Amino acid sequence: MNRRLELLKKKMQENALDTCIITDFYQLKYFIGCEIHTGERLLALVLEKSGEATLFVNALFHAKESKDYKAVYYHDSEDPIALMANTIQGKRVGIDDSWNAGFLLRLMSAYSAEYVRGSFLMAEIRCQKDEEEQRCMIEASRLNDEVMRRIRPYLKVGVTEMEIYDRLITLFKEVSHGPVSFEPIVAFGKNGGDPHHESDDTVLQKGEAIIIDMGCYYNGYCSDMTRTFLQHGNEEIEKIYDIVLKANTEAEKAIRIGMPLKDEDKVARDIITEAGYGPYFTHRLGHGIGIEVHEPYDVSESDEVLVQEGMCFSCEPGIYLPEVGGVRIEDLVIARADGTVILNHYPKEKQYID
Repeated sequence: MNRRLELLKKKMQENALDTCIITDFYQLKYFIGCEIHTGERLLALVLEKSGEATLFVNALFHAKESKDYKAVYYHDSEDPIALMANTIQGKRVGIDDSWNAGFLLRLMSAYSAEYVRGSFLMAEIRCQKDEEEQRCMIEASRLNDEVMRRIRPYLKVGVTEMEIYDRLITLFKEVSHGPVSFEPIVAFGKNGGDPHHESDDTVLQKGEAIIIDMGCYYNGYCSDMTRTFLQHGNEEIEKIYDIVLKANTEAEKAIRIGMPLKDEDKVARDIITEAGYGPYFTHRLGHGIGIEVHEPYDVSESDEVLVQEGMCFSCEPGIYLPEVGGVRIEDLVIARADGTVILNHYPKEKQYID
């Protein structure tokens, strides 16, 4: 059994779980390297506290041979839930958050047990990146920095958001040799007042700010960063830029192993609130990241999870003024006992376009 499944088995024992059922694509990828897309057909790994693991997969698909699990293939004419019910051994079963309710309800009818959320156990393992994972995260962010450097010369008055969006896609194909980890956000002027603006045909006007939020993959691991570019003549945007930059840098300085994630959020939020813009910082400070762009845990006002060695998360304070514009500055960080590693190195000081 691989190390990740061993850790999950240990956590199952610590939390009195007899069985854990994993169905989410990314959970299966992380724990057993399975990357099968089965559509509406059931795909599930059943892990017993003894360490016995069974992967249920439709016969139309092929699971790679592995010592980590026994593959049980079923045909469309068979009921995979009945097969699972005959295999499960425990009376306290942990379920991941992503399983289709239709499958879960059928299993609950077919097999009598106490069903509880199991995803929190998986999150506790995935949030702590090992040395190889950290290496991939660092390289993914290096590639992101490079694309940001290359997009800078294209930021000129008269260009459209979609032209920059398309150019980013091209640059990522050239630099990272793979897809983007999420659809880039390009927001000009007042569009920057919407944290999740969808790029459109808006033309960049003189004096407007530009927000670019983007990411790519390296060996299956994601990057995510945001930079805001300025033009001279917009005093309010320049003012909030200074506030957001301070919130970003001070929050990153404050990261310590053992601190609650909510305290990290508080550092940045207090700076923005004291400057009078608290109501305009409308989202959490950050989120976990790894093989998915958004992973546990939230860096938010309510998350009491403690920062642990190897955690990787974003630090992305922002101020968004409706009908005016906004500023967001985002880095990824890795928490380490010997000091926080900031993954992004593209400059954060004010940058003005021509």
